[in-house]
Amino acid sequence: LVQLRTGHAPLNKHLARIKVADSPICPACEQREETVHHYILMCEAYQTQRDALRARTTARMLNLRALLNNPKHVPHLFRYVAETRRLENNFG
Repeated sequence: LVQLRTGHAPLNKHLARIKVADSPICPACEQREETVHHYILMCEAYQTQRDALRARTTARMLNLRALLNNPKHVPHLFRYVAETRRLENNFG
């Protein structure tokens, strides 16, 4: 959670900055830099999982700050992360 909050999550934007990845581009959609904002709120490759996240939080619009800081939303965010499997190699 702290890594997502600080932008130091193992997503390509951060990994490229610390020279662990060659490119900051999202490997799922190959359209934009893979930031926390892109991964959670924008990436088209995860739209199905995001729709499920929206339904679980009962929010009409997802808000990154609320997802990362509201204790009621955090379990749903963790489920989203698990369902996307994007961070699986890092967090199991």
